[in-house]
Amino acid sequence: MTTGRTALSGGRAAFGHLLRIGIATLVVGLATGLAVLLLVWIVHSVEHLVWGEGEGDFLDGLAAPAQMWLPVVSVTAAGVIAAVGWYLVRRFGRPIASVEQGVDGRRMPALETLVDTVLQVVSVGLGASIGKEVAPRELSAMASSRVVTWFRLTPRWRRILIASAAGSGLAAVYNVPLAGALFAVEILLGEFSIGAAVTALAVSAIATLVARPLVGDHSLYEVTLGSGGVNASLLVAALLIGPLMGLGATSFLTVTKRLAPRRPTGWKLLIVLPAVFAAVGLAGVFFPLILGNGRALATAGFDLTEPVGMLLLLAVLKYLATAASLGAGAIGGTLQPSVAIGAALGAAAAGLWALVWPGADGTSLAIVAAAAFLAANMRAPFTAIALVVEFTGTGFTLLVPIFVAVAGSLAASALLKRGTLASFTPVDPARE
Repeated sequence: MTTGRTALSGGRAAFGHLLRIGIATLVVGLATGLAVLLLVWIVHSVEHLVWGEGEGDFLDGLAAPAQMWLPVVSVTAAGVIAAVGWYLVRRFGRPIASVEQGVDGRRMPALETLVDTVLQVVSVGLGASIGKEVAPRELSAMASSRVVTWFRLTPRWRRILIASAAGSGLAAVYNVPLAGALFAVEILLGEFSIGAAVTALAVSAIATLVARPLVGDHSLYEVTLGSGGVNASLLVAALLIGPLMGLGATSFLTVTKRLAPRRPTGWKLLIVLPAVFAAVGLAGVFFPLILGNGRALATAGFDLTEPVGMLLLLAVLKYLATAASLGAGAIGGTLQPSVAIGAALGAAAAGLWALVWPGADGTSLAIVAAAAFLAANMRAPFTAIALVVEFTGTGFTLLVPIFVAVAGSLAASALLKRGTLASFTPVDPARE
């Protein structure tokens, strides 16, 4: 009798724990979706206020700047606003915890985190050359860290839910639910379990649905693949371009990591950040596709709208502009800039490859190169592949050449770093 009561009591306790996890998953997903809605509304409002309402291939599908001088004024203003904001937060506020630190249990201060994320998306909306994907991950992790305390969960489940929320912030802002879940499991948690996978997928799905009124239910890039399909020319091109993307991405990652400890602080931030942003804005006067988080440049690469020489130049300028901006003290990501650089280089390579072996579709090769560049930069092949596939809506069509290129990219990157594939651990490049 006693044994039966003990078993019944244990079963009720287990059911209660699962119920709390389920409710917490739902609430965390809703909170993440609302956080993303706020940030998306802010960045879109800033973009339309500054750049206008026309449609085109600039920033998030806006028309090109109507006035030639507008980029330098706007990006310089972003530098001033961001520098003052981050200076005040760092001087008078509590230390801001990164997403990884939040996942590991460190408290993420609410006001400081909110200000930090708003400064990031406002800077991107004004044209700064940084990724905007860090902000939704950061704000979502902070919000979920508050939510999970309500449900008396174990440290392990709190960690899983906070990581799932951060991944879902990425999922919701770009409508990439699978990639968001993989980001949480592959990068933030660094482990696979059924419970973590189910939770990450559920939170990602809920957050993505909540954010769709502003984000939309469509791929980030509307690409049209050529009729050639996956042929021998494309496969050989993918085999050759993968290692090149690995070398370029490793260089990009190394530069941004080495600049991180040298970022200006204190009063120096108030001088260096606006100056660097002004230089980026000046370059944007002549090359507007390098501005913003990289969507405009990636679109040009996927659509093959620029000549080979211009694509190469834009890729180099985007590399320099993003690295310089982050090194000057800006907070932001390298995810979308990596996709943009890879797409531009891939499209340029497609133009040259056509002279050697015609038949490879240029858009397909640009997508393959973007995946290879992103995989080496993130050191997370599965997340990178899922991101690019969901970004472009290509499904299984290009998986084989993407796998070939990503494998070559990771191998070349590992060799360059004199490591091994076994030690090639994934990272979140948010604050590199």
